[in-house]
Amino acid sequence: MRGLDEWIRRRLRAIAWKQWKRGRTRYRELRRRGVGRDLAAQTAGSPHGPWRLAASPALNSALSKLFFRSLGLASVAAPRPA
Repeated sequence: MRGLDEWIRRRLRAIAWKQWKRGRTRYRELRRRGVGRDLAAQTAGSPHGPWRLAASPALNSALSKLFFRSLGLASVAAPRPA
C-alpha cells in the first residue's frame, strides 16, 4: 500500500506540473510554495518530462505529503485515530 501511495502522489505532482503549462507559471507556482529561486528557475526551465520532474526535489518540497494532507488526501502510512 505504501508503494501505491507514493505512486499516486507522484502522479498528482506530474498532473500539477502539466497544468502549469508555461515556464513562468511553473516558476511562480514553485516560488509561491516555498522553493528557492535557483532551484525553481532550474526546475521550471528543465527539458525533462512531467513524470521525471515529479520526483525532483523542487516538486517534492512544493507539493509535499503535508500539502496533500492539507487537501484532505490522507497518507496510507498515517496513523489512524483510535
